[in-house]
Amino acid sequence: MAVCLALLVLLACAPAPQPPAEQKVLKVGCIMPFTGPAALWGQNIRPGMEVYADLINEDGGLQVGSEKYRIEMIFQDGFAPGPAVAATRNLVYDHGVNAIVGYFGLGVAAMTQITNPEKVILNIGTIGGIDPSPVEKSYVMYGFPSMEITIYQALAAMHAFPQYHTLAWTGPSSGEHNIDATFAPTDERLLKEFGIKSVREYYPEGTTNFTPYLTKMAEQGTEVIYCVGSPLEFGLMAKQRWQMGYKWPICQIASLLDFDTMRGICGSEEAMQGLVSDYPLPMALKKVTVSPKYLDMAKRIWDKYREMNKKDLFIGSYGGACINSQGQYFEALQQAGTTDPDAVMRTLRGGTFDTFIGRYKLSGKKYYGSDIVFGHPCAVSIVKGRENIYLDEYPLMSVDKPFAEFE
Repeated sequence: MAVCLALLVLLACAPAPQPPAEQKVLKVGCIMPFTGPAALWGQNIRPGMEVYADLINEDGGLQVGSEKYRIEMIFQDGFAPGPAVAATRNLVYDHGVNAIVGYFGLGVAAMTQITNPEKVILNIGTIGGIDPSPVEKSYVMYGFPSMEITIYQALAAMHAFPQYHTLAWTGPSSGEHNIDATFAPTDERLLKEFGIKSVREYYPEGTTNFTPYLTKMAEQGTEVIYCVGSPLEFGLMAKQRWQMGYKWPICQIASLLDFDTMRGICGSEEAMQGLVSDYPLPMALKKVTVSPKYLDMAKRIWDKYREMNKKDLFIGSYGGACINSQGQYFEALQQAGTTDPDAVMRTLRGGTFDTFIGRYKLSGKKYYGSDIVFGHPCAVSIVKGRENIYLDEYPLMSVDKPFAEFE
């Protein structure tokens, strides 16, 4: 009886079992166009980013130092400066995100006025400008050096067609600056070093009839077109160039949307022939080596998306402002061993990082005021028949020595 009483006393004094510690959450914002002319990009990119986060969570979370974090992705619509700033405020002040990834719009300067003081890391493309803050105050990384990529993709395309020598550059223009003067050094270098003559015919924003511009391109001996417009503009231009009897390869900085969508814009499979697009598919790269860790995850994302949706993932999902933008930030956290933004930025500066699209030493201080700029494989694909296949690759290995300076 005394033994039983003693046991009861011990049990009463023993601490109550504690529930398992709740897993930490890493909140990551993403701002992309989900409405408007560029909406097709955001709508096609988002699902792959969601699958990536889900797979990390299924694996138990992201290991950062001694902690594991569940990833929570929060998406906001934004491309133009106004909506992008509103989205940034919402993500930073209402959701308390640790970082914002994937943005490739025009609101960078205004967004950094919010993110830098709050020490929120911003992973962006360079197409919308650069962070105006000094390096020591910046929490910006450039995972998608957009302007340089256009040059190197064009070189990859022209290298694949050695019989062609005249390249027409086109895209929407606000008319606020002299395009010919801005790109004169680039055009001179293309001609001098590669024998490529540049023709530039830009159109007003909102254009849907491209025949006058295509006519002008033809008059100047165009053999290949490089378009920096939206998917709608790219598809309509391809359709109209085909209707006019031209079979020029026509390139775009973005990846090709799924065949059904693009065929609907182009009007026919015939008009799609010769479409050249960004092709950052880790499994297809030939001149850039992807580490086994990222190659395996890329395949898992591809298979999981196909299982869920009964169709292939948008190839551009692996590009600089997409899944890769998430991966760059996650890799930085893991190398730093902490989510502390100051430690992460110290780790990024001058570091070497594996990504979904290759290993790069971070650089770019001379041209961007920041030495946190990733390279890019600059691979392109081409539509032949009913397939979109790898065409060529001209890797951008360093942005300390870009092809040309852009303002």
